[in-house]
Amino acid sequence: MISRFLIRSLSVVLLLSFISTTQVIADDSEKAQHDVPEWLIAGPFNLTLPAWHEVTNITGGTFRAADLLHFQHVDVASLAPVQGDDFFFNQHQRARWTLNNQPTFSAPDSENQFHVYYATTYLRASRWMQATLEVEGAQRFSVYVNGNRVTSKTSVDASDSEKVGNVTHALKLHQGLHTIVVKYMVEKGAENASLKASLKTNEPFNGAAHWQTSPQSPVTLRHLTDAPQPVNVSVSPDGSITAVMMREARPDENTWENWIELLRSDSGERIAVYRGGMQFSGMNWAPSGRIFSYTTRASGKGTIWVVDLDRGTHEPVLRDVNRLGGHTWAPDGSFMIYSISEQFQPDGSGVSRLDGMHDRYPTWRTRSFLYRLNLPSGTRERLTAGVLSTSLNSISPDGKSIVFSRTHIDYSERPFSRAELLLMDLRTLETETLFEAPWVGGAQFSPDGKSLLLTGSPNAFGDVGRIVEGLANDYDSQAYIFDLATRQVRGITRELDRSVMSASWSADGRSVIVAAEDGSHARVFRIDLRNNRITRLNTGVDMASGLNVAARADRAAFIGHGINNPHKVYSIDLRRERTGLLYDPSAEHYRNVFFGTSKDWTFTTEDGTLIDGHVYYPVDFDPSKKYPVIVYYYGGTAPVTRAFSGRYPKELYAANGYLVYILQPSGSTGYGQEFAQRHLNDWGIRVSGEIIQGVEKFLDAHEYADRDRVGAMGASFGGFMTMLLLTETDIFATAVSHAGISNITSYWGEGFWGYLYSSVASANSFPWDAPHIYVDQSPIFRADRVNTPLLLVTGMSDTNVPPGESIQFYTALKLLGKEVEFIQVENQDHHIVDYNKFILWKNSILSWFDRWLKDEPEWWEDMHP
Repeated sequence: MISRFLIRSLSVVLLLSFISTTQVIADDSEKAQHDVPEWLIAGPFNLTLPAWHEVTNITGGTFRAADLLHFQHVDVASLAPVQGDDFFFNQHQRARWTLNNQPTFSAPDSENQFHVYYATTYLRASRWMQATLEVEGAQRFSVYVNGNRVTSKTSVDASDSEKVGNVTHALKLHQGLHTIVVKYMVEKGAENASLKASLKTNEPFNGAAHWQTSPQSPVTLRHLTDAPQPVNVSVSPDGSITAVMMREARPDENTWENWIELLRSDSGERIAVYRGGMQFSGMNWAPSGRIFSYTTRASGKGTIWVVDLDRGTHEPVLRDVNRLGGHTWAPDGSFMIYSISEQFQPDGSGVSRLDGMHDRYPTWRTRSFLYRLNLPSGTRERLTAGVLSTSLNSISPDGKSIVFSRTHIDYSERPFSRAELLLMDLRTLETETLFEAPWVGGAQFSPDGKSLLLTGSPNAFGDVGRIVEGLANDYDSQAYIFDLATRQVRGITRELDRSVMSASWSADGRSVIVAAEDGSHARVFRIDLRNNRITRLNTGVDMASGLNVAARADRAAFIGHGINNPHKVYSIDLRRERTGLLYDPSAEHYRNVFFGTSKDWTFTTEDGTLIDGHVYYPVDFDPSKKYPVIVYYYGGTAPVTRAFSGRYPKELYAANGYLVYILQPSGSTGYGQEFAQRHLNDWGIRVSGEIIQGVEKFLDAHEYADRDRVGAMGASFGGFMTMLLLTETDIFATAVSHAGISNITSYWGEGFWGYLYSSVASANSFPWDAPHIYVDQSPIFRADRVNTPLLLVTGMSDTNVPPGESIQFYTALKLLGKEVEFIQVENQDHHIVDYNKFILWKNSILSWFDRWLKDEPEWWEDMHP
């Protein structure tokens, strides 16, 4: 368990990529000393004591020189100087950073009593290490590490003193770059006050770290977690403006902040920013003009705001509504459709009857219903009621009707629920059912109002979207056109044979713009409905996510990212089929970061299947050396994409000196329906063999991959694969399983989504008629075969894969005397989203790999004594 003590003591400082303590390490005399060879210096700058500094204040003292030293004149945390850069101390004083190997400081001949210099150096650590930082100087100074003041010297040595005063500070340094800044204050009359600093370590310095005067460094966890990042884009109906929903970490508050930025779609010029501590969500464009809306929430109540850029107004149109949901503009702008949820109130007894498996979900008895808000009058009308929740899909172009959906539970056949799509006449509120089908997602009116664009399973409409014999993988989503007059459905992505992530009508309704998984990529395609011609649009990136298409213009936007390529906003001219970079919000954040290289690597299995994959290389890669390897996979029904960062940032592992091999075994979507179909009723039988083959072939093909230091890692279904693999092979030196499944039967019955996921993964197979899956493929029943050190990690509030799945396997391995550790993350679900816990979780995984693949146990032992 991650104890309260660890969370309390480590959570903040880990955000700064180092841990500092106030005690001095006792055996400094036995440590090797490594002096700072060069500094970047800026100054001197005049300091002025505040008015009435000599007057006794309410604490009984006066404003002293030490108070002036400790005052934050500039944001030290933002300093990343380069030689020759300008440094602005204030609007009247600036200097350039200059290089100096033996800096001395003097007070200029002026009326000011105090002056200040800033001295900066960088320490790049290639591994976790303990050290003692010693700084000496005759005058007052403060020492900052990664923007955090760690120690100070607040007195001035006597002029005839033979010994210059010094301060020491114990550090625990993580891999990556550490910025050390000394704010050095000299008093009037001081001459040639020297500054010296050194680091004392227990190990050879050149092997673990080195000094540098450039902020260039490999990527660190702090880079990945703290970068400003676009999370959603929305293009105005006329295509002229792209709205970007942004998000950025707030480490001191253990949370994230979001805001909205408006950009010109042709140039990226910023038009406006909406930011200020509120939580923005649900941004939508009005159908005409430069008008948009968004929702803010506080204390369970929501308010819809409308912004008119031309009129300069910013007004609420629906205020303080309990449990307010999303909203959508009518095509003529005369009304909105919004939703409100009604929450079930238990009787307080703590005893209740379960109304089916879905009733275990905490929100199942909460119902959502649709309302109409008329503009500008503000009058409202309730549109739906009843037992079942209703969800809006689309409003017709003439504004006279809506399409919405309801979900019916049906335990008689997989997937144990079906979607009902209904049409409502907004004048009479009369409804008619268009169809009922399993596994159907969104529905969107065509521009002429005659058809609906649907997404759903290949099995949703029989053979219409299916190109394989038998059942297809339901997660291999397809796109369909539903004719409202004839009620006929046709599949439009059969020839594309890729898994559809989203689909949108073009402005003229003649084509559909599709974002789809294409192997480990996410790409954009245009499907011409007149001739079924499919054209891939060149996005220029590995991953095009969050695609949004303008309603009345040939313009779209998306968030592009990929291997070693942070998230940026791109705009597509759909008529010319040209893509351009619109906004790079993290350019400054990553300005001094460098990455290793990457390459594709595939292999052919014994049965002739081509297995896709790619490799991340360490930043200082040397083919003459041997490198530890981390193998990462999912093995379930989705590829491990080329996305940048994410829950398992491969760039970070490579920056820590690992070769990272990613492979895409059989069963994954994005490679066609036949490939995805292999997931059904397999549960690792085929996939485990492909992973083992792939690792062996990878090691044979790469001499610099150390076959004695190979680690495996997976999460969710990938965590299951990790457990299963360890019962089948000893090829791995260690492994990590996050939220893995150890007992398929208990996961099937206990997890909120277990029996639903199994309705795909083990379609029409159940524990009572398929023990070869539920028992024989469950790692818990083969735990005695495990010989590999294993780290189990799980959120203790996980409703997807219950923590009991990890607990069972931990119990088995402990009783068997195996090498196993278990990290419990309290109050976290399937995803670790709490900022501080996210940092601890990531560092626990990295330190575990360092322990077993680098023979560097110190970090792990320090985190988890």
